[in-house]
Amino acid sequence: MIRKIARPMIASVYIADGADSLLNTSEHVEHAELLIKRARAILPREYARRVPRDPELVVRAVAGAKVASGASLAVGFLPRLSATVLAAMAVPTMLSRHAFWETQDKAERNARRSGFLTNLALLGGLAITSVDTAGKPSLKWRANKAAAVANKKVQKALPTKSETEKFGDSARDWFEEASDKVTEYAHRAQDYYVDHKDEWKDTATATAAAATAAAAGTAHKVSDYFQDNKDDWLAAAQDNAATARKSFVQAAAKAQERADDALVAAEKKSGRAAKQARKNADKLQARADKAIGKAQKKIGDVLS
Repeated sequence: MIRKIARPMIASVYIADGADSLLNTSEHVEHAELLIKRARAILPREYARRVPRDPELVVRAVAGAKVASGASLAVGFLPRLSATVLAAMAVPTMLSRHAFWETQDKAERNARRSGFLTNLALLGGLAITSVDTAGKPSLKWRANKAAAVANKKVQKALPTKSETEKFGDSARDWFEEASDKVTEYAHRAQDYYVDHKDEWKDTATATAAAATAAAAGTAHKVSDYFQDNKDDWLAAAQDNAATARKSFVQAAAKAQERADDALVAAEKKSGRAAKQARKNADKLQARADKAIGKAQKKIGDVLS
């Protein structure tokens, strides 16, 4: 109940002062201008540049803040924040209007001192209001309490020492059992390999020999087929006008002609010259066979 009476009483002073400043702004410009000059002289250059230069704007801004914060405090809306704002606005007012140490006139000095002390008392009331929680715990206490509750929940959710030890023992037993099983299976596999390695070796050797023989037989069959049919294929390719114009067919035909000519020349010679000519003929024939094989690949295996 006392708060509902005390808050409007404190707020009324600042609401009235703010309204007077808004209605009679020119009367307070001089004090505001003096305060701005002092602030710009005291503050560092980087902060002094941010201080507004228009004293009338400063007066209106401070007056508006006083009226709004005072009304908020009077109705009990965000009272702690409102009291903090009013306290901040009261300090420049005290320094600009009630600086009793700056005047030599006794009457004015006493008036300023009285106003300074009155504002100082009101500032104390605002300070108390700004930390008044109306019987509720403070934000710091509530934050600490919430942290403690959360910590308790976390500790409760974590396994106890006995549960951790049980889990560790269970995991250790499972690991040892698994290790024994793996060792056992490894020994079994090793014994099985030792018992059957000779059989596997013989089987692998026989399989490799059979595969080699089959591959060799297939290679001989392919070679024989090529040797038996290459001349017929080349003749068929030359008979086909469209195919005969292909560069690779012409190259194969020329290579075969050179090989045939070399073979005929070798048969006419005797002795060491015949042996050398025969070797040259074999080289030319190998080139011809390669050219014919390449031509067959590009055109097709068989020409109808």
